Amino acid sequence: MMMETVISRSLRLMFAGSAALVLAQPAFAQDAPIQRVEITGSSVKRVDAETSLPVQVVTKADIARTGATSTEELLQSISAFSSAGGTTNATGAGTSTGGLSSISLRGLGSTRTLVLVNGRRLAAFAGSDGASVNVNVIPLAAIERVEVLKDGASGVYGSDAVAGVVNFILAKQTDGIEITGGYGSPSQSGGGQNSKASITGGFNTDKLNLVLSGSYEKEKALFGRDRDYAATSTKLPYYNGTATGLGNIQGSFTPGVGPDTGFSSGGSGYGNPLAIGDKCSTIKMGTLQGGAKGAPYCYYDSGPDVGLTPDRELFNFTSNLTYQLNADHQLFGDVLYSQSKVTQTYQPSPARASFFETDGEFAKQNVDAALLLFPSNPAYQSIAVPYLQSQGFTSLIGKPLSITSRVFDYGPRQNVDTAKQARVVVGAKGTIGAVDYEVALTHNESKLNSAVTTGYFSQVAYAKIINSSNWNPWAAGGVQTGALADQLKSAAFSGDFLAAKSTSDSFDAKITGDFWTIAGITPQYAVGTQSRKENYTTNPSAAYQSGDISGLGGSVVPIDRDRTVNSAFGELSIPLTKTLEANLAVRDDHYDDVGNSANWKGNVRWQPTKSFLLRGSYGTGFRAPSLVDLWTPQTLGTSEQFNDPATKQSGLQVNSLTGGNPNLKPEKSKQYSFGAVWQPVSTASIGVDFFNINIRDILATPSAQEVVSRFRAGDPAYAGLVTLNGNDIVSIKQTLANTGNANVQGLDLSANWKDNFSFGKLEANLNGTYMDTFDQTSPGGDVSHKVGTTVANDVDGTPVIGAQNGGVILRWKHQLAGTWSKGPWSTTLVQNYRTGYQVGHDLNNNKVFISSEAIYDANVTFRGIKNLTLALGVKNLFDKQPDPIGTAVTNQFQSGYDINQYDPRGRFVYVTAGYKFK
Repeated sequence: MMMETVISRSLRLMFAGSAALVLAQPAFAQDAPIQRVEITGSSVKRVDAETSLPVQVVTKADIARTGATSTEELLQSISAFSSAGGTTNATGAGTSTGGLSSISLRGLGSTRTLVLVNGRRLAAFAGSDGASVNVNVIPLAAIERVEVLKDGASGVYGSDAVAGVVNFILAKQTDGIEITGGYGSPSQSGGGQNSKASITGGFNTDKLNLVLSGSYEKEKALFGRDRDYAATSTKLPYYNGTATGLGNIQGSFTPGVGPDTGFSSGGSGYGNPLAIGDKCSTIKMGTLQGGAKGAPYCYYDSGPDVGLTPDRELFNFTSNLTYQLNADHQLFGDVLYSQSKVTQTYQPSPARASFFETDGEFAKQNVDAALLLFPSNPAYQSIAVPYLQSQGFTSLIGKPLSITSRVFDYGPRQNVDTAKQARVVVGAKGTIGAVDYEVALTHNESKLNSAVTTGYFSQVAYAKIINSSNWNPWAAGGVQTGALADQLKSAAFSGDFLAAKSTSDSFDAKITGDFWTIAGITPQYAVGTQSRKENYTTNPSAAYQSGDISGLGGSVVPIDRDRTVNSAFGELSIPLTKTLEANLAVRDDHYDDVGNSANWKGNVRWQPTKSFLLRGSYGTGFRAPSLVDLWTPQTLGTSEQFNDPATKQSGLQVNSLTGGNPNLKPEKSKQYSFGAVWQPVSTASIGVDFFNINIRDILATPSAQEVVSRFRAGDPAYAGLVTLNGNDIVSIKQTLANTGNANVQGLDLSANWKDNFSFGKLEANLNGTYMDTFDQTSPGGDVSHKVGTTVANDVDGTPVIGAQNGGVILRWKHQLAGTWSKGPWSTTLVQNYRTGYQVGHDLNNNKVFISSEAIYDANVTFRGIKNLTLALGVKNLFDKQPDPIGTAVTNQFQSGYDINQYDPRGRFVYVTAGYKFK
């Protein structure tokens, strides 16, 4: 008879000794009949306690206790996940993520963390790196449990499983209809409210099991002006605003030729007339001293206008079906459809000559690539000339001046990203003789449509209008009026600018069973094959391709590529003795564009007594370059912000050559782990696992800061990546390459206890991760020691490799939960703790540290009314506020806090209710 593939109660308690968020302790003894099951990290079906890999399981009850409002938020609470290498919703404010929210195990990045749903892949998020999965399209309400394999698994799953695997298991069986709803709000005023509702229904007969689920989630945007710590981009001496201001003089410019000698490509230049006497506020600016040429200048304080969290809306539908043909054969299928709409609102677009250099429309239309103020302009004579004389910049007088602008005329920028994820799986499984089989066909697709509504304009059209007018960059209010304002309306841009699609069609088949018994030993095996066809397409609008739309980052060209991946795998599990088991998995993957990669994994499990378990594993892994990595054409755009240690200018953005590389080869990795689980008494257990991962030929795009810092340090590997005008940086190269290595090692710890008393049942659970080493080597041999810091060089605050992507490798992170339950009542108190870390330098070049932090969450649940569940919870119970950061080394637009570690909603109160109709 076919055996059901489920994670049973015993597995949830025992799973490698790594307990879930709020979970009972492991149990070695089995108190019910056991069955062979398939677990994440193995293709062999086995008795559920027979595991040798560290897997953490988060159940549906655990999810409810966390109070998480999105799948991304849920996973952030798991200690093995790192902010480094992942993408949060907040990151999308200004960096065009398309609404992507991704996750990163061990800080190794979302492209090295394999995401599965019901054991099978999802299509990569369209419009991103071609490998990351958007976890926020996986609906919280439909998740039955999450299995996190905290060990490399390329020998079982192939590419992308270098750091581990996250498997979302959706509900497969339920009785009746259950309706749930919830609402949450920060205790402070402003946005950040969340509401959600779901309905799940099941239909079951002796042959058919059908589950249908639909849910809706809605989050309102929260802005910098709603939080004191984020309401300004200047907090001395920690940091000051770097956003391009209005009315700063970059230098003289000869029409038809270009910038003259002494031109300053940055945003401060020769200063601003209104900075004398601190009058920048009259044009919605702030004043800063010491610009590139020594004069005070106006900067734009973006703090109040930046979105801390976006407006997010999610609709989804899921379905799971099984049909039992007979005792030995079953048909199955699942459907997932999600539509996510993320709206990001942030500051108006900047405009200045250096931003126009990548815009080919200026040359095509014979328009000077600068915003010019001519001597014939009344504002030139009445404002510019007296200022230049007072500052000693008399050589500029009488020449056309290039002026910077913060363009308020079109309002704040707003991006609307609509992402659709769909997957259909159909298959059959069963038993033929002594062999279990499973075959399936899967269609996966991810679609992204990106649009803008306000705040964007054609740069060449805007410059053409400005340069043929008597505009006044120092006009009160910072906007143009009258006929000029009407003319500028014609340069506005809105509508769709990018459509992207990622598809994956696959076939998989495998058989599992027992080998012949030899000398009393019965090995178990699994063999199988997979074939996958991937396609990735982007269709940028003509305006986006031209690079002429302000604030969208330069020219983007279409991609339309596909490839086929054929794989074969085998696995053997050998019970050498009653207490010792060995397992070996091998897999070969053939990509028709980058060739073959063969990988293997071996592990052992020894349980000398019922209360003690030792385990260890060793394996190899790989990550294939994605279609985006290989085939994105190299184009000139605008870099992320960086600081120049030579000129002391901060917040610079220059021309940057970016793109893919068809000559990339796969990354290679080796990893090993060993650990123990001990259950000293029936009510408690402790588990410890050591892990080490070594990666070579890392696929990486160097950050602007890395390129500049290493160039200024004289590193020969970066000598050709920076172009200077005098001593000012005017362009850099940031193309993708196989570069450097990384070594990561640390410990995972779990401890669990529960017992019954006259006053109720008590449970305590701890899950923590200690990072001992995360060393990454740059192309020039420079090593970044990344644990507990975002700074590589304490002399000047140069950031570690990868810091521009956000996040830090924490030394220690844990979640400690205590639960009391009696009768219909239960209550949980959770401590989310992390150690402190160094984050940049302040403006006086002093080190800045974020202190250690403990955030407490609480939840009370009542089930005293039949079929009804009510819950009240608080996240960040004591409304812990964030420490200020130093000069940001990450490309975040938000000010005043680390967006990758702190939830700006602060104290968040929520209620949920669920009723089940049976």
